[in-house]
Amino acid sequence: MASEVLKKGGEVTSEVLGETRGFDFEGMRFGVKAWHASAPDAREGGALSAPIVLVHGFAQQASTWDKVALSLSRAGVECFAFELAGHGKSARPTVGDVPGREAFDLRFQARALLAFCRIVARDAGVAPVLVGYSMGGRVALQAACLAADDLRDGGDLDRTALRSSAAFAPRGRDRRLDAVAGDLWDGDQFGRISLRSSAAFAPCDRTDRLDVTGVGQRDTAATSAGDAVRMPAAVPFSALVLESAGLGPADDAAREALRERNFAWAARVRDEGVSAFMDWWAGLPLFESQRNLDDDQRERLRAGRLANDAESLALSFERAGAHAMSSQGESIRTLCELAAKGIPVSYLAGELDVKYCKVASTLQAESQGAVSCCVVPAAGHNIHLEQSEAFGAILEEVVESCTPKPAAP
Repeated sequence: MASEVLKKGGEVTSEVLGETRGFDFEGMRFGVKAWHASAPDAREGGALSAPIVLVHGFAQQASTWDKVALSLSRAGVECFAFELAGHGKSARPTVGDVPGREAFDLRFQARALLAFCRIVARDAGVAPVLVGYSMGGRVALQAACLAADDLRDGGDLDRTALRSSAAFAPRGRDRRLDAVAGDLWDGDQFGRISLRSSAAFAPCDRTDRLDVTGVGQRDTAATSAGDAVRMPAAVPFSALVLESAGLGPADDAAREALRERNFAWAARVRDEGVSAFMDWWAGLPLFESQRNLDDDQRERLRAGRLANDAESLALSFERAGAHAMSSQGESIRTLCELAAKGIPVSYLAGELDVKYCKVASTLQAESQGAVSCCVVPAAGHNIHLEQSEAFGAILEEVVESCTPKPAAP
């Protein structure tokens, strides 16, 4: 049945299967996990909260966000965890064309992430906050670079789209993502449902709408049904948060060194297998602070790593490693341009993570403060695992800054 919902030719669909969702982009199936907002009135004035799109790190899956996402959903924030190629419920390498090796390319995954953010924005009525950790931060940053390229080529920050009444449904309601192509896939029946006839998109009694004064900044004003709402086009996210993410090679020599390292790691995981490789991986200085986690946390972390297959991990190194990123200079330029356009950019590093604290320091200096850089106490490389409450509090602040504010009476 799954093959019946695949779309060809670059179209995008979404599928709902309980809380686990499949997202198809140009023939590649990406896994998605969703947490509905369970406190719709948690925000002042009942403002519609900006949702969050979370992207995990290497050898992880959506479940790495469970604790943070559950806390945020209880605070009224809808969360979506996007799974990278070969990870979690996303498709893994096959002999055929879907997914081929190209599905693991950094830029392909970045384009898929941008397409997913557009769907979330279209469904929620406000662009999401995009959060990427480590490898996921690499993909999110590459997505930002692609979006910035569109802006430089004359793309507009906003596009006018017809208001979806689903964006104004009660937040506790079982809403579904609608497709860019204009159709909704029902996960139970795998049937095609017109947006015009879907009960999930039936008109609401509310007469207010969202009106954009800037990317991710909206005011509520009374109007009639059918009016337009401004949404981001080139940049389909209202804020960007990078957690322990690299910024790209400083020069050609650094790029080549990273390429050699990543291909060596790919060969190692193929030769040794996942279990032996992950034993070595967990022993890297980068993850030293994770030895302080309790036994249950460490077991879950290891189980998640062992759930991967060697070829997917190897292709992730070869085709989406740091050597495939835009240059450090280009990345910093992109982040500064987004900040200048009114899209908040934050960089988080753990206090115990010496390597990425240096990255944060470099970014703070090079961006001249345009990017908000924060060092989280008592955390290492994986802040959202080691200090989940502090991490969640930071995200809540970012979401609050991007959440539409009701107009004054």
